[in-house]
Amino acid sequence: MCIFKTLFHNTRQLYKNGLLLFGILVFNALAFNAMASNLVVELNKELPKNISHNIYSYLGDTPNNSPERLLFIANARKNITKAIQALGYYRATINIDTVGGDDEITWLLKIGVVLNQPTLVESTEIIISGDAQYDEAFKDLIKHHDFKQGEILNHGKYEQLKVLLAALGSKHGYFNATFIDTRIAIHQSYHSAKIYINYHSGQQFRLGQVNFSEFEINNELLTQLIPFNYGQPYHVKHLRQLQNNLEQTQYFNNIVIDPKNKQGVDGIIPIDVNIEKTQNHRFNFGIGYATDTKLRLSAEWKTPLVNRYGHKQETKITYSEINPVGKFKYSIPLSHPLNDVLQLDISLKDDTYGDISSKYWTGLIGRIQNNESFISEYYLRYLQEDWQLNNQDNKAKYYLPGMTWSKVTRRGDPINPSSGFSQYYNVEFSHKQMGTDTSFIRFYAKWRYINSFKDKHRFVARAEIGFLENNNSDLERIAPSLRFFTGGDQSVRGFAYQSIGTVIPNTKYINGENEKTALIVGGSRLSVGSIEYQYQFDEKWRTAVFLDVGSAHRKDKFKAVYSVGPGLHYMSPIGAIRLYLGYSLTKDNPSWRLHFNLGAEL
Repeated sequence: MCIFKTLFHNTRQLYKNGLLLFGILVFNALAFNAMASNLVVELNKELPKNISHNIYSYLGDTPNNSPERLLFIANARKNITKAIQALGYYRATINIDTVGGDDEITWLLKIGVVLNQPTLVESTEIIISGDAQYDEAFKDLIKHHDFKQGEILNHGKYEQLKVLLAALGSKHGYFNATFIDTRIAIHQSYHSAKIYINYHSGQQFRLGQVNFSEFEINNELLTQLIPFNYGQPYHVKHLRQLQNNLEQTQYFNNIVIDPKNKQGVDGIIPIDVNIEKTQNHRFNFGIGYATDTKLRLSAEWKTPLVNRYGHKQETKITYSEINPVGKFKYSIPLSHPLNDVLQLDISLKDDTYGDISSKYWTGLIGRIQNNESFISEYYLRYLQEDWQLNNQDNKAKYYLPGMTWSKVTRRGDPINPSSGFSQYYNVEFSHKQMGTDTSFIRFYAKWRYINSFKDKHRFVARAEIGFLENNNSDLERIAPSLRFFTGGDQSVRGFAYQSIGTVIPNTKYINGENEKTALIVGGSRLSVGSIEYQYQFDEKWRTAVFLDVGSAHRKDKFKAVYSVGPGLHYMSPIGAIRLYLGYSLTKDNPSWRLHFNLGAEL
């Protein structure tokens, strides 16, 4: 009896558990169906894509349960009408058919739309009153707005025009502007519409006093960075330029510009600028590689603000097997912290020029001026150089007055421009009466041009010229760093770094015999040209093919070398990584030479 009682109890418990499990499964199935869409929308396919997309946008997401489905169907005609009329079709016919019943989980909503004739723009009247009626920017916007007589009415373009007017007003300082009247008047036949916009700008506010937060710096330096005058008409570009100027000094760590629009008196807006001092010292360490200079390790120390007068210093050491360099630069603002600076430079460098090993140090004092169209520097440089050629030691010193002039224009990404042109010129001279070893004048210029066309195609051209005139024809008396050499990643590819130059005969004693060789000693003339075609086949990748030509030679002894080759570029966040294979067309038994470099092209 106990056995039967126990068996009955266990059976009843299993039955209860089974019912519970069945209930859970049924509930989960119902919940899953409830979360899934229970309505399919079908729209006639011959409609233009913009119409179809707008209809689906106005209808919104499909429903997940029966009450939502009923509401979706009930509002469908109203939403479809809004979507079509927004694009100018007021005379369309709409047919809606629902397929499904209470016993079906998913219903079908079939929508048929016949657009018929659209409503066309008959006229557009835009009235600007207040100070903005004299503003050239508003005149230009009205002159070039998107609405054309006879085109299909588009409510989106109408709303966008109002947004543009409001944004332009805010940008130009019309902070009390308002729309007096904005409407679309549609003819009762729906065949045409008139657009009315009446914008009243009110008074244009003007830029007032700039108030900087407390900062341990000469107040005159901050004043020089303000790119506008007191009482000048407000424009947001002036505040952006102020922000940019402050950032470029590197004096500040955090900059917040706050125009007090609601505190203006007589239309003059005060400008509050909150600034914080940047860190006293910055240290940067880097590693790089180029086929010309091999592996490079660098360490840099910067003091952006040495004292309250805006002085700054930069010390950098770059080590590579080919040309280790040490540089120290000290900058002193004159009439402007960015555009007029006195600069002191000291550099020490080891380098190889052809078959010449050179060590030099140079000190320079110069004034750098930036007048927004070009950058110029007038300087006096002292150069002391020791070099060795064919185991013979040489030494020279020079006092070199000179000047440089440079200009860069570009469009698009600064590190990967779609087009641009850079130019650089340098001239310096020396004379024995100044206490130097040789009298001469030296000129050097380089240009680079970039242009893109049809999106994927890019053309790059560059050129270099130089000449060195001294009072005698003995080039060997001129220091190697002042002569001209070419060859390498940035000049004539397919050749080693600075391996092209005037060649002189030489005799070496090898294995008990005299053997004739040649030494590369540079030239008094430089001529380099390059053309390159690039094709972008992917967002991050492009291929290239180039032709380089160049020579570093003595006067009246021009002999060019040529090279060609393919290239591959990868557009990284820090600039294009460029890989080339150069092949000499003038060498005996040439071989392919790999060239690798990184950075902006202008």
